[in-house]
Amino acid sequence: MTDARRPLDKLQVGIGALVVALVVVAGAQDLGIGLQNWDSYTPVTRGDPVPEFSTKLDDGTAFGPAQLEGQVSLLTFWATWCGACKLEMPTVAAIDRGYAGESEFVVYGVNRDSGPMNERRQLVQAFLADRDLEFAQIYDDGQLARAFGVEQIPYMVLVDKQGRARHMHLGQVSERTLRAEIDALLDED
Repeated sequence: MTDARRPLDKLQVGIGALVVALVVVAGAQDLGIGLQNWDSYTPVTRGDPVPEFSTKLDDGTAFGPAQLEGQVSLLTFWATWCGACKLEMPTVAAIDRGYAGESEFVVYGVNRDSGPMNERRQLVQAFLADRDLEFAQIYDDGQLARAFGVEQIPYMVLVDKQGRARHMHLGQVSERTLRAEIDALLDED
């Protein structure tokens, strides 16, 4: 019986070695990709230029870092299912309305809901209409969240006129804090 098992043992060892080799090769490839893209995995920090991205606003307009230059922009990452986002929306609405006449300030919602786009649009539009919110939306497929290093929401990024991320807020932030930051950025040349 021992002689009959030896070919089977050798086959099992060979298959096991092959599986281990494949796992090592796949891991090495992932490590190489990770090292090559290391800079894109870190969160954006204060003063960093806005990372590269290319997306569209809800009206179909192309949107990327170039559209943020020359104005102060508030990017608010949110989702309809996020309780803290719902609590923060009155602050975002007050900021949007309070600076409505300011041509150098714009609010952009970066929606993180998922699902088929037509259902997602309906859900978001109903949410915004219920709260009388009118700022532009970006339906993020994960690209912006990865670019800015956003892992949790609500998350806000204030971008200065030169296209640099100047203030980041995870979780709720007061209207007073946002106004002070926005006013200081608007006063800069």
